[in-house]
Amino acid sequence: MQIFIIALSFLFTTSALAETKPEARIGIPAGLAPPLLFEGKPNEVKGLVADYAGALAEALGRKSSFSIITRYRLDSYLLKGQVDMMCYTSKVWASSQDQLDFSKTLFIKKEVVIGPAPMPKKITDLKNKTIGTMLQYVYPKLDPLFESKQLIREDSLSEEANLKKLLNGRIHYVVTDEIFLDYFKLENPKIDKNRERLFMQEYPIVCSISRKGRIKEKELNEAIDKIKADGTLEKIFNKYGTTSK
Repeated sequence: MQIFIIALSFLFTTSALAETKPEARIGIPAGLAPPLLFEGKPNEVKGLVADYAGALAEALGRKSSFSIITRYRLDSYLLKGQVDMMCYTSKVWASSQDQLDFSKTLFIKKEVVIGPAPMPKKITDLKNKTIGTMLQYVYPKLDPLFESKQLIREDSLSEEANLKKLLNGRIHYVVTDEIFLDYFKLENPKIDKNRERLFMQEYPIVCSISRKGRIKEKELNEAIDKIKADGTLEKIFNKYGTTSK
């Protein structure tokens, strides 16, 4: 009987500890394309960003709590401490940089133009060509060429729509991210047939960290080191047909 009481006490203690496990409140930008984020059932968050952010929370010894937040409100949530971190940003484009902390690099986002082989060595050699782009997206290397009419910009609402147009021959060049392209290739292996990729630019992807939140830069950097060293980050990327860099 005494052993039973001790065992029952242990179960209650374990349950209580699980319930009081600290939370990592993670913001994810709304509107990210697959595989970064998949639209699912309410309160169900799936995709590459959720997977690696969840792995970071686990490495921190915390349970993860996700909020999908419009890009216009993300800064406000971080500055007020309503979320602890947001792990899909870059100092190349992040705003409020003087009011937030930033982690070390998680991975490198690579922007490429995909088009018919052989691709030129320089983007300026695509003069007068139409390039598939994303509506309201900024392209530091391409925008001056669009503005000077050396290249023609054709906007779509999603990365998938652009790549489908390319696959069906409705457009010949698309600027995209290698993560989107590699994921699309899983079900559309012909996307690379007779096509090549011209590298454009790299963006180091980091986490922005609220100074009013519950997670500090040092401990998050240690968590990043952990999921890189034990292969967790690479396994997550492999799941979506690509590799972390």
